[in-house]
Amino acid sequence: MSKATHAAGGANWLTTTDHKRIALQFLWWTCGAFLLGAIYAIILRLRVTSGLVDPALYRQMLTQHGVLMVFLFLVPAIPSVLGNFLLPLQLGAGEFRLPWLTRLALRLQMAGTVLLVVSIMLGAVGAGWSFVTPQSLQAPGAFGLLALALVCVAGSWLATGINFIVTVHHGRRPGLGFFQMPILSWALYLTAYALVVAGTLFGVLVVYLAAARGTATGPFGASADPLLWQGYFWFAVRPLAIFALLPAAGVITEVIAGIARRPVVGYRTVVGSLIALLGLGFATWGVHLVGAGQSPALSFTFTGLALLTAVPVALLSFSWLSTLYRGAVACAAPTSFVVAFLFCSGIAVMSGLMLCTLSAADYLAGTVFATAHLHYVMMGGVVTALLAGLHYWWPVMFGRMYSPLLGRLSAFTYLVGLNLAFLPQLIAGARGLSRGLASVPSGFGVLDVTATWGMWILTTALVMVIANLFGSLHDGPETGPNPWGATTGEWRGAAGPAVGDPYAR
Repeated sequence: MSKATHAAGGANWLTTTDHKRIALQFLWWTCGAFLLGAIYAIILRLRVTSGLVDPALYRQMLTQHGVLMVFLFLVPAIPSVLGNFLLPLQLGAGEFRLPWLTRLALRLQMAGTVLLVVSIMLGAVGAGWSFVTPQSLQAPGAFGLLALALVCVAGSWLATGINFIVTVHHGRRPGLGFFQMPILSWALYLTAYALVVAGTLFGVLVVYLAAARGTATGPFGASADPLLWQGYFWFAVRPLAIFALLPAAGVITEVIAGIARRPVVGYRTVVGSLIALLGLGFATWGVHLVGAGQSPALSFTFTGLALLTAVPVALLSFSWLSTLYRGAVACAAPTSFVVAFLFCSGIAVMSGLMLCTLSAADYLAGTVFATAHLHYVMMGGVVTALLAGLHYWWPVMFGRMYSPLLGRLSAFTYLVGLNLAFLPQLIAGARGLSRGLASVPSGFGVLDVTATWGMWILTTALVMVIANLFGSLHDGPETGPNPWGATTGEWRGAAGPAVGDPYAR
């Protein structure tokens, strides 16, 4: 494609329905939300360590950090970036069956991001990212704009989910049955149901909460039971915020099969485990209410169900390790990020089992132990899987290769920084440090300083990743059609527009 033609096509970015272009735009927007959320995290960490933070300001910054990271980055990142780019290619569909929904999802994500930034500029809300009532009804700030931003984001999830489901059912190439689909396609298909259900419920809940804030009445009004909001909120958000690991597991499975150069071991077992995780994600929302006033009988039931998630997770881990066993494993950057994922996910699972044990959950749920667990799930699980996927599929997305040495070094640095940042929080939580504190109590100084150093190392690793990947677009060597020897559909067509021109319609 000539430079003149490419420049002319550049004017069509906002109106395109091409899934590759839209996926790349989602990459820019979600990365922008991540960078803004990371800036909040760095400022919070530095101010907490130095003690130079006002509690009200701390609450506002913590709210914006959580909203940006969870709703604008972690939930949409893998489905909207890797899913939009790869799903039609893996299915042999050529394009989504409802391409206008792909464009609508992008526009809603853009609108939500802009509205959120405007709400911060007009008056940041300090209600916490879970908007616990009645605090969220009383906290000052531009809550109306924030609610509108979240409704737009929820609409983007809904549009993406419907598009995935319709395409899987009606866009597969002839002869490709459900149990011939790649694991990533299965993971995205199952995630689509969570996006549809949770996106719809979350959007409606935010509207009701905004109405209650304006009228002080309704199901979430000032006189309502605070547990009612928390129950509805976690029913809608847990499958997305916690089991965002569902698409992450699909990415890791595909990357492991690619770097090991062999088929996935236990294909149907992996699919069954993903289905079980989706169901348990909806059935275990009440585990977040343990220690918050929920009845002991319900707490026992939900923690018991949550413990069952260890079974599909164990089966997935067995499949991954079996696929790697005796495989011709490539010594490459995706391999390094897979190792980081397995290590951090193991810590996330073990800490999660402690939070699912009723006797320990009553003590740990209100401490920074729960915060560290959430970050191990999100950063150690979802973000690490996204980085592994980007390093694996970068050649098919852009036709260029990054520096393999810098990729492996950034993965090692990322693993060290992540654990230095959040392992001290697990220890501090076990020692009883409450979460949401604007200053560090005496006796936790060494752990806090260690976490701060970990944050700087983690930040350095992410800068290395960004420089390596996006620097390759300028001077990276062009790759062959299939550098990993993979066999799924996106690689069989890698010599076509997906590599030679990732922006072509």
